Amino acid sequence: MEKKVTIAAFDVETTGRNPLEDQVIEISVVCSSGTDFWGALEAGRSAESYCKRVRPGVDVSPGAQAVHGISQADLEQELPFSDFGEEIHELIMSADVLMGYNVSFDIRFLEQEFKRLGLELDLSKKLIVDPLRIWHSMEPRKLENAYERFVGGELGGAHAADADTKAVMEVLAGMKSGFKLESATPEELAELTSPDRASWIGSSRHIRWEGGLIVIGFGKYEGRPLYHVAQEDADYIRWIRDSEFPKHVHSLCKGAVSGISEEEFIAKITRFSPPPRPDSAVAVSAGAESQLA
Repeated sequence: MEKKVTIAAFDVETTGRNPLEDQVIEISVVCSSGTDFWGALEAGRSAESYCKRVRPGVDVSPGAQAVHGISQADLEQELPFSDFGEEIHELIMSADVLMGYNVSFDIRFLEQEFKRLGLELDLSKKLIVDPLRIWHSMEPRKLENAYERFVGGELGGAHAADADTKAVMEVLAGMKSGFKLESATPEELAELTSPDRASWIGSSRHIRWEGGLIVIGFGKYEGRPLYHVAQEDADYIRWIRDSEFPKHVHSLCKGAVSGISEEEFIAKITRFSPPPRPDSAVAVSAGAESQLA
């Protein structure tokens, strides 16, 4: 008798982006089986999902809340991950194939959640299928691919510096009509290139605005408010202050451990680097995304 194929598709929402410090606050798992992979996939499209919200042990970061819309208050009455972690582990480990969109993010978080429960997420005998990676494999994003799509024909002399430089300009000219960017300014194109640039405080992405708070953009506390970390782990902030980081990062860390209130700290930073405001780049981005769909 032919062995059935079992799929577990899953997705998590989290308190932030750092799996070592942040935690899962919502998880959905859909399991399905079939005589082959495509049969199991078709069955999964109508299967009931296992979905749980989770009360985390750390605060939901402003940036994460802006993405998924789940606040700390929304989770106060939920159970912790430990109450059903073993059940989730069993669901996932029972599958032959694990699926998710940009699934490495979800896997890293589940690895840490299971580790806290003394469980291992052993993927050595699992097949991992990620539609995002398949998309990138089927439609590569190299310069010669962009040239073929937006200019037409093959890029002669690819990877020769002079040919590549001219091709970049031709590709962007082709994108102008392809993505309806005719009215876009250089500032708006730069915003599409680096959408978080306006949130930086200073000349680097080390510290940024997020949800009205000043957050750390790197390291083990990535996505956590700088002032809050300074209260909980002042030694770490002093280490940043005294290490080889840009001058503005030193100043921000010095202020965070100076003993002033959070309101005064935020007010001082706002005077020289106010939080970003929505602008036309958002509309341009939305237009480009609709063309990509």
